[in-house]
Amino acid sequence: MKYLQQTWHFLAFLCVYLLFVSYALAFPSDTAWTLLLFSTLVVLLEVFSLIGSLQNLEFKASHYLLAHVDEIVPVEITMNKQPKKLLWLMVCKVSSPQYLEDFTYSFYYGQKKSLQITWQPYTRGIVQKQTMHITASDLFSWLKKESTNSFTVHWLVLPAVHPLGKVAANFFQKQLILNKQNFGEPSFKIKKFRPYQPGDRLSQIDWKLSSKQQELVLREYEQEQPIETIFLFYGKNSTSFEAMLSLFYSFWQEFQKDKSRFVLLGEQGASSTNLTQEDFSTIQPLNDEVELPDFGRKQMILFIPEMNQQAEVFSASRWVQVYDYQQLLQQLKE
Repeated sequence: MKYLQQTWHFLAFLCVYLLFVSYALAFPSDTAWTLLLFSTLVVLLEVFSLIGSLQNLEFKASHYLLAHVDEIVPVEITMNKQPKKLLWLMVCKVSSPQYLEDFTYSFYYGQKKSLQITWQPYTRGIVQKQTMHITASDLFSWLKKESTNSFTVHWLVLPAVHPLGKVAANFFQKQLILNKQNFGEPSFKIKKFRPYQPGDRLSQIDWKLSSKQQELVLREYEQEQPIETIFLFYGKNSTSFEAMLSLFYSFWQEFQKDKSRFVLLGEQGASSTNLTQEDFSTIQPLNDEVELPDFGRKQMILFIPEMNQQAEVFSASRWVQVYDYQQLLQQLKE
């Protein structure tokens, strides 16, 4: 339909020009020749505006870019024609469904243009290609040609920044302190004796002294050598997958100065403990339940989008603490 409409425009334009030619030949006068000269110039401009392929235009942008889901990011894209290529466009419109802006240039012949656009990604991942749609036309928009040009990039779209990321960092900082008390390996130097409190380790009770004082007495040691803690995101397929990943990512960002280890467990398997931003961009939900990696005698804090039977099995171990998204969200808001 679009090409048929342009064909009719071209035929109508040709008919009008032939009428001017016929009039000048049939009724030669200064006015007739002036009209013919003017219409000939218009025809030449129309034809000239079709010279050159739109594929001669090339686009470039920053090759590496970091963005978060739903975040508006400013991007500069440069547009110019390829060297030694002919291009002349009376009107040139550049747009893309991926960007919020479009640009229109008149009498464009390939000079370098800087397009300041805003990009808002809605899904995580690695973006490797961007496309620009170009529409060129004559002055009267009778004749048009279109093209879609692409250019390569390497843009990382990370999880959205969770508003409770800092709160989670403070919460788990306290959890680490508790873990040092409950899972540490005490030295042999006793610091003091104190009454037993619920939650204390039974192995630290001094039974001999307790029998004498008729109450449970606990030995506190001079120092403790804490067992290492690993934070693991268990990527169970769930409607809360992206929300929990966002919270885990934001917590990881706040906690990077700490020496704790972080692991992502998704469909691609378990990541290394030296997480990168690309790991957060590419992780995909698990299709099936899997076993937890064996980290030996290490305390594990497990982030899971949604509780299920497998998570309850994990939580039965004294070395594993399990938090699902709704439970953790409630605790962080208290």
